[in-house]
Amino acid sequence: MTIGVYGIGSQSGRAFFADYLAKGYDVIGYARNSANGNIVLDAIHSIKGIYLERPENANHEESRFVPFTKNSNVTSDLSYFVQNVDIVIIALPSIYQEDSVQQLSNAGIWKRRIPIILSPSRTIASPYLWQILGDKYPIVCFSTCPYSCKAPKPNTSLIKRRKRTWVATLEGDFAKQQVRMIKDLFPQAAVSRIPALTSLNNIGAIFHCATYVLNYDEITKRKNNGEAYSFYMEGIAQRPEVGKVLEEIDQVRLQIAHKLDLNTFGLKENPREDIWRKLTNGQRALEEEHENEIEILRSIRRLFMEYLNNSIISAQHWLDITYGVIRQEGECLSDAIGRTPTYQKNSVPQFRYVEEDIPTGLVPFEALARMLNIRCDIITDIIDKGSKIVGKDLRTTGRNLEHFSKEYIVDYLKGNV
Repeated sequence: MTIGVYGIGSQSGRAFFADYLAKGYDVIGYARNSANGNIVLDAIHSIKGIYLERPENANHEESRFVPFTKNSNVTSDLSYFVQNVDIVIIALPSIYQEDSVQQLSNAGIWKRRIPIILSPSRTIASPYLWQILGDKYPIVCFSTCPYSCKAPKPNTSLIKRRKRTWVATLEGDFAKQQVRMIKDLFPQAAVSRIPALTSLNNIGAIFHCATYVLNYDEITKRKNNGEAYSFYMEGIAQRPEVGKVLEEIDQVRLQIAHKLDLNTFGLKENPREDIWRKLTNGQRALEEEHENEIEILRSIRRLFMEYLNNSIISAQHWLDITYGVIRQEGECLSDAIGRTPTYQKNSVPQFRYVEEDIPTGLVPFEALARMLNIRCDIITDIIDKGSKIVGKDLRTTGRNLEHFSKEYIVDYLKGNV
């Protein structure tokens, strides 16, 4: 089996390439013929491998050079890439997914019907991509990128941490061997056939958009003065009024899930905290019992996520299962963010939080809310303000769902398409 990484010039692209090369897989990385792409391709090709850096970690994994396996390579030849891989991971921001898939289609990927993984997909990606590839083309949507990573040099990937577990939805028609291949490649992923579980559990749309927009003046001022700005700590933890806005947006997302008859955790009208407490206490007891057994821990976390596979969870509950920030009933989001060790470190504002996360997150959330007669004034306000910052109408360029009927989108989200 050969894994294809489309977008090796990105941080996550190099993380996928290095991680699976280190596991002994054949991996082919693709980058477009561009200035940055050529620098990365030349740097990796010249040493026939990639440097994988790891900080101190519980697995005692050391930084090292990872050489190419027999059939591994990097290339800017898309036809060669498409003909020689068995699965494609698109490791680029979600705003580039349609263009990337169009390029892959032009290179003939639709003839082979090999699965395409979107890492992450954000909200309601597949219906747009099926317009290019054909109905029910096999697409895997990740709820999040599996890595917290950086790319300090063109020939280097720094994997700071691998996420404990995440949801992957299989959307379209898959052969049995393709499903087995995906589960083997990503044992931490809880696999589901319900697209809503990735589309509606798009936490980036909750944390990123309003935080950037409501702190835009201070972010710009700091940038112009060459000063650092801690996005999560200063932008949310120290500004409870911003955290309150994020919670309002989050409740709209949970109301959408409720209208679709999906289970939720954290919906104001039915928080289900007692069930959550029993679930997480049980999981933690098992994790303590198998503290140093990595594969068993992965199985425990995957089983836990599979139980939650029919649920849409609040931002606070997401912090619990993703970063181990134990849920405290009644705690505001700003305080929960403040207790999150990952966010206490330097977190840099990124323009993509507006340019990407609004059109692929808040725009479809707004469209869904309007389809289902849910008030979403707070989302509308953030989209309007974000559009002014970017200088273009993000609804027009975003996933506004205007070409799809309500019936189709509801059926899609429930896994009935």
